[in-house]
Amino acid sequence: MSLPTLQDVLTTLVSLLKTTTPLLKRITSLLLKTTTSVLLFTIVIILAIAVYRLYLHPLAGVPGPCLAALSNIWHACHARNGRMYQLGTTLHKRYGPVVRVGPNELWFDSKEAFKTIYSAGSGFEKSDFYLSTLLTKPTLSLKFSPFKFPFPSLQLRQHHPDTLDLLSERHLPRYRLQRRLIGPLYQLSSLKKFEPQIDAVLDRAIAQLRTLQGQEVDLKEWMHIIAVECLGAVVLSWSPGYIRDKSDGGTSVQGYRGWKRKSVFGLFPSITVLSFLEGGPFGIGAKIGKGVARWWSNTWGVTFATPKGFKPFFTAVYQKVSRRVSMALLLWMSEDVKVVKPSKKNKHPKPAGKKQDKGTGKKDLLEDLIRLHQSKPEQFTETYLRRMAMTNFGAGHETLCSALTACMAMLGTHAAVQARVAEEVGSHLRGGGTVPFDTTAKQLPYTLAAIKEAQRLHPVIAMSLSRTVPRDLDGAGVMLHGHWVPEGTTVGCNPVALHRNTEIFGDDADVYNPSRWLSRHHSGSSSSSPPSKAGSNAGVGSDAGSEIDSELAPEPEPDSDSSSKPPQPNLNPEEEAERKRLREMLHLNLTYGGGARTCPGRHLAELIVWKVIPRLVAEFRVQVTHMPDDENMERYFMSMLTGVKVRFLEREDIARGGGTGGGLLSGDIGKSSVDVDVDGLD
Repeated sequence: MSLPTLQDVLTTLVSLLKTTTPLLKRITSLLLKTTTSVLLFTIVIILAIAVYRLYLHPLAGVPGPCLAALSNIWHACHARNGRMYQLGTTLHKRYGPVVRVGPNELWFDSKEAFKTIYSAGSGFEKSDFYLSTLLTKPTLSLKFSPFKFPFPSLQLRQHHPDTLDLLSERHLPRYRLQRRLIGPLYQLSSLKKFEPQIDAVLDRAIAQLRTLQGQEVDLKEWMHIIAVECLGAVVLSWSPGYIRDKSDGGTSVQGYRGWKRKSVFGLFPSITVLSFLEGGPFGIGAKIGKGVARWWSNTWGVTFATPKGFKPFFTAVYQKVSRRVSMALLLWMSEDVKVVKPSKKNKHPKPAGKKQDKGTGKKDLLEDLIRLHQSKPEQFTETYLRRMAMTNFGAGHETLCSALTACMAMLGTHAAVQARVAEEVGSHLRGGGTVPFDTTAKQLPYTLAAIKEAQRLHPVIAMSLSRTVPRDLDGAGVMLHGHWVPEGTTVGCNPVALHRNTEIFGDDADVYNPSRWLSRHHSGSSSSSPPSKAGSNAGVGSDAGSEIDSELAPEPEPDSDSSSKPPQPNLNPEEEAERKRLREMLHLNLTYGGGARTCPGRHLAELIVWKVIPRLVAEFRVQVTHMPDDENMERYFMSMLTGVKVRFLEREDIARGGGTGGGLLSGDIGKSSVDVDVDGLD
């Protein structure tokens, strides 16, 4: 058999091409038509959605940027670029008290909206944004409803574990139970015993700041150092060694980057839910979940590599907490307890002895939490105990840093205010240079006003504290500012905007003016008034002390409304109006959240802030050497003044041991006997 020649092969190929060319043409034509049809269909769908959201959506009549109405991409771009503070200061001025910032989200800036959204019992629960801040992933399941009208539906349902996540917990009954359990430990009456620990931290911090001899430092880093050291001392009788090292190891910078990512993910809850996927054959669910999260993070440019040699303090905190809790529970469970038999009078006797009081001997907040677990093990579970111990740091280190940075930055850029604060504080210093908390709360009205004013202008949160319109309201929605807002809509007030509302804070609401927190009748007076009882309802005196003191009263239950106060007797109409103004500023304020979801750690934060600021101002003249413009500071959901450079200049009168320093000598530093592990882990 002879082999085919080259000519035979070519002839065969030509014949095949002639035969298949019409088929290839038909396939190519079909593919082009299909692609074109899909593309046109996609364009039609996008245009239809755009037309619906712009003109037919229930929120179409609400003013706001057109791009915001089309997609959350507009909002997310501003969040990624750190422009949330700018949105808070400009949007409402341009569009009015209600602004549409997303296809299904509204921002409000008014008394009416605040009271409707945040009042206890309103039923407005936290929005899907908070899925991005969850500490523990929920499990997911599919629910198919074949007979749901008008079409069958397939729902991806979330099941959140009961692990005590106070920031992200969206089931209000469970949140209230958790708040009631920990509430007594976070009241001032319980927390004030930790003042010596804070004083010891400040002694060490001031000693180190003096060694800098006026060297320029990053304000946020040093405020973060002090915040973490104070939390470490109060919660764990422990120090991360930041004061010793004069550095926080970059933990503040790295943590703030995490909020950039959370701020973007929070605006796309569907993506966030997909990132929770786990399980499936060969772990395919987890691979999909991680892949979605990685893709979305890379797409938005919010993926951050961990610096080489980076040491987060949370690792040390977790180790300390785990060791302490395990030791305490081991001792508690191994204790030989005498069993008492039930009788007719005592059907449910408790074990004899003091098993519930068995601790580790430390005098800190973790010890109190351990004892709470031992007294109520079924309610305040071991999971709650471990999570709450970590939450003190997770929820506290950045919010405290933000508040302290704002206070010191404002004082450093307003010399007259700082001088008046230094004079007021100097007259109330105690031996060793300490400023007792009660002194700040009751006898330093201008100092306290300066702190509150800084927190007002630069709140910890720069995005809306978003809530969801309840789905069980009569009429399936709510009327606000003449707009019908349907159920399921995301609504909220942006603290940056609300805190500049001229109806609440006056015509100069954009200005740093501590005197707004003082009585207008006596705003120029000093702190010579006698201390008033915490929570007293005395009439308006030489300052707003009585108004501020009312915050030291026991915290109301989350479902009570602290804004309803009976009128005070023996006040003329002008004084009553002034008292109402001061109360309104305190109530219509989102510094520590709003309504039923005010920060559980508020009093711990105030204990630290109200001690740190007076002490630093008494010891140093803070000089701001560089204050970036607002446009050059990145603000996300969590908001911080970044890039501020300062010098801590030792006050001459203090160095000499006299004057407004109250006789504080350099040798007085560092004499505290508080038991703190300064070198880090044991």
